[in-house]
Amino acid sequence: MKPNPKDFRVDARSKLRAEARYIRDEQIAGLWCGVTLRSPHPRARILSIDLDPQFDWNSVTVVTAKDVPHNYVAIIEKDMPVLAKDMVNYVGEPVALFAAPTQELAEEALKHVTVKYEPLPFIDDPLKAEHSEIKLYGSNNVFKEIHIERGHLQEARQAAFRAIELETQTGFQEHMYLEPQGMVAIPQEEKIIIKGSLQCPYYIKNALGEIFKGLREITVVQSTTGGAFGGKEDFPSLLAAHAALLAYKSGHPVAIFYDRAEDVLVTTKRHPSFSRNRVFVDRNGKILGLDIEFYLDSGAYCTLSPVVLARAALTVTGCYFIPHVRIVAKAVATNTVPSGAFRGFGGPQAIFTMEMIVEEIARQLNLAPHTVRAVNLIDVGQTTATEQVLRYSVSNKQTFNDVLERSGYQRKYAQFKEHNAPILQRLRDGKFPKSRPDDVLKGIGLSVFLHGAGFTGGGENRIKGKIRIEIDEDGHPVIYSAQTEMGQGQQTAFRKILADVLNIDREQVLLAPVNTDLVPNSGPTVASRTTMVVGSLIADIGQQIIERLSNELQKEYDIPFEYRTGYFYGGQHILSFSKVAKKFAGLRFEKEYKHPPFIKFSEENWKGDAYPVYSWAAAVAETEVDPITFNIKVTRYYTTHEIGKAINYDQSIAQIQGGSLQGIAYAVFEKMERHNGRLDVRGFSDYIIPTTVDMPLMDIKILENPYPFGPFGAKGLGEMPLVGAAPAVVSSLRMIFGRPINKIPVMPEDLFALFQNMKKNGGLK
Repeated sequence: MKPNPKDFRVDARSKLRAEARYIRDEQIAGLWCGVTLRSPHPRARILSIDLDPQFDWNSVTVVTAKDVPHNYVAIIEKDMPVLAKDMVNYVGEPVALFAAPTQELAEEALKHVTVKYEPLPFIDDPLKAEHSEIKLYGSNNVFKEIHIERGHLQEARQAAFRAIELETQTGFQEHMYLEPQGMVAIPQEEKIIIKGSLQCPYYIKNALGEIFKGLREITVVQSTTGGAFGGKEDFPSLLAAHAALLAYKSGHPVAIFYDRAEDVLVTTKRHPSFSRNRVFVDRNGKILGLDIEFYLDSGAYCTLSPVVLARAALTVTGCYFIPHVRIVAKAVATNTVPSGAFRGFGGPQAIFTMEMIVEEIARQLNLAPHTVRAVNLIDVGQTTATEQVLRYSVSNKQTFNDVLERSGYQRKYAQFKEHNAPILQRLRDGKFPKSRPDDVLKGIGLSVFLHGAGFTGGGENRIKGKIRIEIDEDGHPVIYSAQTEMGQGQQTAFRKILADVLNIDREQVLLAPVNTDLVPNSGPTVASRTTMVVGSLIADIGQQIIERLSNELQKEYDIPFEYRTGYFYGGQHILSFSKVAKKFAGLRFEKEYKHPPFIKFSEENWKGDAYPVYSWAAAVAETEVDPITFNIKVTRYYTTHEIGKAINYDQSIAQIQGGSLQGIAYAVFEKMERHNGRLDVRGFSDYIIPTTVDMPLMDIKILENPYPFGPFGAKGLGEMPLVGAAPAVVSSLRMIFGRPINKIPVMPEDLFALFQNMKKNGGLK
């Protein structure tokens, strides 16, 4: 890739000047407002829905389950109804929809509906779901179960110096994108047009195509999208269905815009996880075998849980070579708001589990955490738990060694231990420190992590993602793809990839608007696939364009032409790309993605190449804990990422900064609990996310190890920074207190309780 001082974001100007049009900025004639009536119960039978006969319903459209042509949302399973019919299965489940010419009238109509429920027992513990008498899904409430086995665990048991057992747990995480969910449906004679804030236009088109099968065609158009993080992948299909049903019945365009409280209450979350682990090690901390039971809490409906579980199960052995493995992973149903896609997609839960296993090995064997990691790191030519051979672009040891050296981890580990000893002693004696500013407990922690780029297994081959590039009448190459810009820099990357292949200015490359009537289905904008998978199609077509235009010139001039530095050279002729492209305007080029031929994977026995390639990273976090309040502050964060090739270096650094902070928040900020089936947060006031004040000093380095099948060698980046931040932070807290901390988020009250337990049991002596 060529360094370019003009590699600023192509969408920056319109957003900075407030010219970008978000869905709430759209001016649509005759637009009605839609609202949703929701269940107040985690599980209940619907006995009746009655409209107040004294209320004037003439200007209000009402939609209930009986109005839905095909009452399910097609995602992976078809278990989730568009509107509840006989039963509700979580607090906030939609029961009825109302639309009116004004928001005030629509909300007033809600007050004149009476729904009678029969509350029923419900499941709020995922560990009890499988054997509960309450059946939410199938015979055992298990949406998906995965078994992965390698080697023979009995051999590991027999050879082990020690068997170590521990449990880990991770909580909910809310996306908290800046722009809440919003969707507009516009009815036409033969189609319904959906406009909104979304990630995956073809998900919505396919889901609504099932609901309105034979009744209306569906067109989906993306508006400028104010953040997503996975939260606008699967959920918008439900919201779009609601808007479309109201528009279909009323004959008016209908908008449904959630406020923050409604968005937090009913949209999908990161899956909480729980694991039971038994690891067999030798006296040097080398892992001989690993036995894991891993659970995801999917909530009331399946959504994307099977594929989230798949990535978690395939990631849970982390960056380590383990000869004997048994993994049993399950996604189970509870009477909670459904879980769904979130940046990392099961990876953060899995990596946290494995990193805490390594931390516990170090603690129990009295070894330094970095030495246990060092003796177990997987390398090129070795095989994963699915017996995938790591062939290309493997930088596990390089990222690990680099971050250790840059952070001064080993030196600081010893210094901080010495610094903390007298403070902990004074705490044990009941003499509160803090007489000096430096009287804080200091920790340093480590994590190593990876992320597979693209869909799991054969997912990319099943999707058959396609893109098209056309030469317009002015000679501009125009990229047609269904990939969406949601703040991550996709538009900039696509234009840069094609511009660099063609050796032209980025401004000459155009992007078609994301409209399913115009663009082919290139697959969803998820799974760290956009740059590596779709970007590789763009790069390949760029080469096709050069070859085609060279051939056309040869036909015209009867001499061969060579293309370099943005010009075609043939004999005495030197022709710019722009001039030649304009001459042959109207040319179209299409390509469908196929995995490299060596990629083979079986979902029957979970063997083979789980992902085409992995990106690799390591991180070191420094923390301070106030010895009086036990408040936690992450002060420094070092990380090294190997992503093949950085398409845009500055944007890559920004992605790592933002993702790392999101992972730090997952560890020590973002707490969401359920009580009687209801989530206990409503917005920014009671769900704390970091601000700029909480941003630690970040020291980021990008290593390059090009992947031969990615554009210019690029692999995936978007999700990985979040994946490994939480275990690095928790590792630092474990270093301070010398005790297991295997659950996130970790709050000050958790550390206080840990400290009190240590005092009671003599752990501070």
